Amino acid sequence: MGSNDKSRAGQRPEDDADTYALTREEPNKNRGAGWSVALRRRGHKIVRLFKDSIYGSAETAYTQARAYRDAIITALPPPTNLEQAVKLRRNNQSGISGVRRVETDQGDVWQATLLTKDGQKKENFAVGRYGEEAAKSMAIAQRARWLRGLPVKHLAYAHHAEAITSTTFAEQLTPAINVLPQVQISAEEVAARIAEINARFDAYRPPRLRVRVKSYGKDRLSIAVSDGGQPAQRKLMQINTASLSPEEIRASVRARIYSTIGAVYDADVAQWFAEVHGDALLTEGAFDVSEGFNVLVWVPVKAELSL
Repeated sequence: MGSNDKSRAGQRPEDDADTYALTREEPNKNRGAGWSVALRRRGHKIVRLFKDSIYGSAETAYTQARAYRDAIITALPPPTNLEQAVKLRRNNQSGISGVRRVETDQGDVWQATLLTKDGQKKENFAVGRYGEEAAKSMAIAQRARWLRGLPVKHLAYAHHAEAITSTTFAEQLTPAINVLPQVQISAEEVAARIAEINARFDAYRPPRLRVRVKSYGKDRLSIAVSDGGQPAQRKLMQINTASLSPEEIRASVRARIYSTIGAVYDADVAQWFAEVHGDALLTEGAFDVSEGFNVLVWVPVKAELSL
């Protein structure tokens, strides 16, 4: 399922609801395959990879990636053209965006400007004719008149993003009230919303299970079972192997691991681990007491365990 496969007639793929900000990442030596989300919102570059191996399939990874993208779009609208128009640049000296004092061949003026889709509006107010304060006030007033007539829209450059934004943040499309800078969402709120969405999607990931068997010197075997969380729920146990045969050691390790997984998760997960991983790891030919093993796996969701 590539992004080009989901394009629709008459639309650029990046504008389509199925593909906007979504990229299929093929496996390489550093990571596995998955679906990547990449977009910018409010000065933040937001990138997150949803791996096939974590979610069980490319289709499920894609579904999660798309849901994450929509969560970001729904929480963080792009700026409006009005926000951009009244935003103060670093070199602004008048305190009002689009208003500046300019030296011309005809004398000093206060100049009002506004860039629109039809080009740049510009009007000068001569200091020599109106006086310093009056010329500046007239430039500000002209700028305000232009802004009040500006059709306000979000600067969303994809159809899908525009559709969500116009519905969710319609209240931001009211005409200009004045020429002062506007902040629809503070930088702190932007960071908080991104953090909340990331935490929510972290919780959506399938749970993990780590099982470690390690030898600590002669006749002492350590077993650790953890849910891989942060902080992790971990259970540790020791086996004295001095009087045990290799077969008895394997049986003891197997029993401890499966009962502990049952305590950390439940009996279904313990059975799944035994069938998919544990029994193979603990065969006579595979298990070496001196080396042990350390495995980290993603636990299938409950519905998959019951199949």
